[in-house]
Amino acid sequence: MTPQAEFQAAVLDQLRRAPLDPPAQAALLQALTSVAPREGAVTAKADGPLAEWLGEPPANAAQLEFEALRRSFALRHQLLASTIGTAEVNELLAAGSRQTVHDRLRAGTLLGILDQGKWRFPLWQFDADGPNGVIDGLAQVLQALQVSNLAKARWLQKPHPVFGGSTPLDLLRHGRLEDVLAEAGQVGRGQD
Repeated sequence: MTPQAEFQAAVLDQLRRAPLDPPAQAALLQALTSVAPREGAVTAKADGPLAEWLGEPPANAAQLEFEALRRSFALRHQLLASTIGTAEVNELLAAGSRQTVHDRLRAGTLLGILDQGKWRFPLWQFDADGPNGVIDGLAQVLQALQVSNLAKARWLQKPHPVFGGSTPLDLLRHGRLEDVLAEAGQVGRGQD
């Protein structure tokens, strides 16, 4: 991988993790691209805030990819830390059988993440006062999100600038289903 390509990959990785909305990310990327070293140009090592923000350059493309995978798996483990299995969901919801839980998962009224061959269910979705034992409006949001279940869990728990720094879950808990649905319909279309 060329130094320019490595630089762009590192910037893109940082942008994905930055708490910026997509238009701000695009503007920042365009600005950085305009001042980025061109192919074959002799450049000095970055220093100051940019070097601190980007971190040490990877030794090679494989190392860069490995670091991105490491971060992705760390996030996955973090998301799965507060989950329960099918038996516990069955107990909470008094569903009657494991099949009922799987039927609800298939119908999109529960969010489950397959992990090592077993379904795991994020605890935050359950609400004893909610319809069918989950947060009111969750089923509609799950239907609107056209991404993987892991990406749904990530999106629902992530603060978003469009929500004033609140998470979609916070808004659902405060009865703002329409606001969440409006944004959920854009997820996976470059606006997540």
